Amino acid sequence: MDRHTFLAIPIPEHIQMKIYTYAQSVKEILPLKKWTSLGDYHITLQFLGATSEQAADKVIDHLNVESMNAFEIELDSTGVFGNPETPRVSWVGLKSSTELQSLHEKVKNSCSQAGFEVDSRPFCPHITLGKRWGGKTPITQSLPEPNHLQGLKWSVNEVILYEIYPKNEQKYVPYHRFKLGKDF
Repeated sequence: MDRHTFLAIPIPEHIQMKIYTYAQSVKEILPLKKWTSLGDYHITLQFLGATSEQAADKVIDHLNVESMNAFEIELDSTGVFGNPETPRVSWVGLKSSTELQSLHEKVKNSCSQAGFEVDSRPFCPHITLGKRWGGKTPITQSLPEPNHLQGLKWSVNEVILYEIYPKNEQKYVPYHRFKLGKDF
C-alpha cells in the first residue's frame, strides 16, 4: 500500500512550542477546523502524495543535500492563504533566504528526476498554524502580532521525508533524514 509523503525542514522543539502558544492565542479569533498539532510544525519543500516504497527509494537515491552547508532561517510575520475574512490557511512566514530557495530548488529537481510531478507555483515558505475555515461569519478582528515569534532563528541542517498518518494526533512521522553537509 502506498504511503503519502512530503519533504520538509523540521522545526526545533523550542520554536514549535512558541508557534503552538501563538496558535492557541488566535483560535478564538480564527475559527479554523484543523489546527496543527505540537510536534507537526515544519516547512514543506515538496509534497509527494501517494508514494510506493520503490518511489520513496528513488527520492532517497536522487536527493543529495550533503553538498549544501547548513544555514540559518528566521521567522517573520503571519499571514493567510485565501480570503482574509474567511482564510483557507493561517501561517507563520520566514524571512527571505537565498539558501532556503536553493534548497527548495534542489529538492524540487531531485523529485522531478525521481519521477514525481512537482509543484509549479512559486515557493512561499511558511509554517501552517491551521487550515479549513469553519466560521459562520467572516472575521473582522485583526490577529495579534506575533511579536514573540518574529526574529526567532535556527539552523537548518537536515531535510526529512515524512510519512503522513492522518488519523494520528501527531500526523507526520520521519521516514528518512537527509543531512546537509557542514554545520552552520
